[in-house]
Amino acid sequence: MEKDRTTSSESARTEHCPNCDSTSTKNNMYFCKGEKIRVYIECAECGEFVARYTLSAYTSDKSYESLLRRLRFTRINSGKRAKNMVECFEDNVKTEFDHVLSLIKQNEDERMIENIIEEDFPE
Repeated sequence: MEKDRTTSSESARTEHCPNCDSTSTKNNMYFCKGEKIRVYIECAECGEFVARYTLSAYTSDKSYESLLRRLRFTRINSGKRAKNMVECFEDNVKTEFDHVLSLIKQNEDERMIENIIEEDFPE
């Protein structure tokens, strides 16, 4: 997410079950060596398939650990620089999360997620 984005160029949406319209979901992770990680979203209410996402990166609630795993083969000569990188990364993830929640509360994009992707992120 870019800091200078305006709300007219960004949107956010909560995932809804196509069967019962619930927003309660479970993330079912699929791992296979040599392939990107896939997340299959299941409705926690009715068990219906909701969506599949393919991940290129993963950040957990322990964002500093996620960043350290990504950087484990990167040489950083300064401990202070490494500490700053970790702190900034963690702050950015939390700020992005709060921003997305704010967008959803202010003006949730009502389009289907497929339409958002197709219309706003053409290949």
